[in-house]
Amino acid sequence: MGDRGETVVFVHGGASPELTWSRQAPLADRWRLVIPWRRCFDPSPPGARQDWEADAHDLLALLPHPAHVVTHSYGGVGAAVAAARAPHRFASLTWIEPPLWFVAEEDPDVARVTRLARSIGDPHADPKLRAAFMQLAGMPPDHEVTRELERLARNLRDPGEARPDLASIRAARVPTAVVSGDHDPGIERICDALHDALGGERVILRGAGHAVQRSAGFNDWLASFLGNAAREEHRARRAQPKT
Repeated sequence: MGDRGETVVFVHGGASPELTWSRQAPLADRWRLVIPWRRCFDPSPPGARQDWEADAHDLLALLPHPAHVVTHSYGGVGAAVAAARAPHRFASLTWIEPPLWFVAEEDPDVARVTRLARSIGDPHADPKLRAAFMQLAGMPPDHEVTRELERLARNLRDPGEARPDLASIRAARVPTAVVSGDHDPGIERICDALHDALGGERVILRGAGHAVQRSAGFNDWLASFLGNAAREEHRARRAQPKT
């Protein structure tokens, strides 16, 4: 989408890319937007399950040269793994409420969020946990879209298994941003801890719950962040010794 400017790859989470990034289309006036479907989401190749390891592999294959990457929810896990392995492929990396629980897994609020998230797609889970997760994720109960999200979440690879080396991302000076909506203390704790490990920007945009990218002001903030990251990259290139 768009044919000008630098490339920005938008990686969705448990919801489809059309639903996740529908309000980001105006950014195509300035940037070349690439919005792929993760595996298990038609028309991408089918998979046995959603798997952040496969997502990391696919994302790196999509980045032949450095690009800006913006992620939402589960999509941020694979992106973190990919960036830890090849940080030079990322012109910048933005996370919106990623389930990178390991950064603060001992925190009781994070443990609560983890329990709720693990209930989705589990047919034996306590219905109260399922209902609480639906509210946390902003998913309407007994809706066609929600039922499809639950189906895709069955057998999903647990994001708690991911342990990306965040220090390698920081050492490579990848411009990073962690964004949240201030609607749950556990999610805020995860985002705070991720920011503490990486530095970069920490942004709170209220009003849209988990779908922070739908909040007022998100596109303006993102455009500013990407513009600053692009300028830093250009300065770094000019500073490199010529051979």
